[in-house]
Amino acid sequence: MDLIESRSILSPATGFIRRGGFDWTCNPYVGCTYGCRYCYAAYLPQNRRPVADWGRWLTAKRNAVELARRQGHKAAGQGVYMSSVTDPYQPAERSLHLTRGILEELLPHQPRLVVQTRGPLVVRDIDVLSQYRAVRVNMSIPTDSERVRQLFEPKAPPLDRRWAALHELKAAGVPVGVCVTPTLPIEDAAGFARRIAALAPDVLVCQDFHDAGGRFGADTSDAARRLLAETGWSPADYRRFVDRLRETMAVYEGEAGFFPPGEIAARG
Repeated sequence: MDLIESRSILSPATGFIRRGGFDWTCNPYVGCTYGCRYCYAAYLPQNRRPVADWGRWLTAKRNAVELARRQGHKAAGQGVYMSSVTDPYQPAERSLHLTRGILEELLPHQPRLVVQTRGPLVVRDIDVLSQYRAVRVNMSIPTDSERVRQLFEPKAPPLDRRWAALHELKAAGVPVGVCVTPTLPIEDAAGFARRIAALAPDVLVCQDFHDAGGRFGADTSDAARRLLAETGWSPADYRRFVDRLRETMAVYEGEAGFFPPGEIAARG
């Protein structure tokens, strides 16, 4: 892992994040050791290492907390997306505490905050998150199958640990979102839909597994596309799953599902 001095911890939101209503993105790290095979971030221009090395490196912004202390006022009352090109709760965060430090420094300014992660470590910071007046923790759970998870996300946390984190967050009164994005092959669509409905997330987002086509520098790896083809999962399977979900709850699809807390009424 490399450590760098960064010039800023808040970057103006762009692309679908900006269109969704966010003003800023916040990335304590560059790179991600979860290394999900389909991750678009591997292709972004700020990642100067070979795409084949994605998941094997991480750069931490060691002055991230100090920057949040100095720059946090810019985000007062505004939409902040944490994080757009990394996971704020990957393994290094357990010892570095950069994400937690940023949350503590932003707290007095009360941005409208979304934390996007697949890391159960997020429950460590419930004491801070619960002090935000407008917050949501989006947890990525793209499949119901641990076998599929191991194919596409071999270094990411097991699915049951993510579910446990969601329940702990909800029990503490922290709003949650479930992101079935991208939707990977699902083994028991009816059972998965029931499990999501039982949780009753504040937001549910689904997105078909698709080729990003190089938009905004992003892409989807050939290896991930081959894996998907081998499973036999199809766009028709995805559509049937989303239709089943819609029998019991509201579903946002794709980019439309990413927006700051407080905008559900306008979008729903």
